[in-house]
Amino acid sequence: MALREIAEDLWTAEAEIAVAGMPLATRMTVIRRPDGSLILHSPIDIDDALADELDALGPVTQLLAPSRFHHLYLLGAERRWPDAKLWGAPGLPDKRRDLIFDEVLGDATPAALADTLDTRLFAGLPLASEVVVFHRRSKTLIVCDLVFNIHHSRSRASRWYLRASGAWQRCAQTPLIRALIRDRSAARRSLERIFEWDFERLIMAHGEIVERGARAVLADALVKLAPDLPR
Repeated sequence: MALREIAEDLWTAEAEIAVAGMPLATRMTVIRRPDGSLILHSPIDIDDALADELDALGPVTQLLAPSRFHHLYLLGAERRWPDAKLWGAPGLPDKRRDLIFDEVLGDATPAALADTLDTRLFAGLPLASEVVVFHRRSKTLIVCDLVFNIHHSRSRASRWYLRASGAWQRCAQTPLIRALIRDRSAARRSLERIFEWDFERLIMAHGEIVERGARAVLADALVKLAPDLPR
C-alpha cells in the first residue's frame, strides 16, 4: 500500500476491494497543491504506515469522493484528518448521510481547487455521477470507473468477466458502465469537453496507468460511445 510517485506533486496508492465477490484492485491519487497541502482523490482504506507517508508529504486538507461508487473509505480518512474539507459527487451526500460534506463537486471547477485542478461531470450516468479531474501541472487525467485498464488479476472469475466484457488487458469502458448510461448525448458532450484538456497521462481507479499517448488510448476506449473524439 506504499505511495508510488507518478510525477512531481503526484502520487498513487493501491489496495484491494471485493466487488460482487471478486477481488478488484483500486487506486487513490494524491495531489500536492502549490501551498504544500494534499488532496486525496478517491481515498482507499488507509493504514497507519500509509498515513505516516502522507503526513510526511504535507497536510491533508481535501478529501475528494468523485463518484457515487467511490466513497467506502471516506469515513476512515475523515477520522484521520478531521479538519480536511470533504467533497462529494452529485447525489453522494444523500447516499452517505453519515458524513457531512462541505461541498459538492460538479461540472464547474470549484474556486477552492482551481489553483491545482479542473473538473468536469461525466453526464448521462446519474447512478455514478462521476466527476473527472485534470491535474494541470502533470497533464494527467484522473478518472474512477469511466474506463478500466486491468492487465493482471489473481482472480479467475475477474479475468473471465473482463475477457467476456472485452476489457481484459486493454483500456476499455465496460459494458456495465455503458449500459448504465441514461443519456448518451449528454455523455458524449461531456467527453468532448473533457477532451478539450491537454492531457497526456491517464490514471484510472482500476488498472494500469497510461503514461503517454493517453488521448488516443482513451478515445479508442470510448469509441462505441463517442466515435469522433480527437486523438
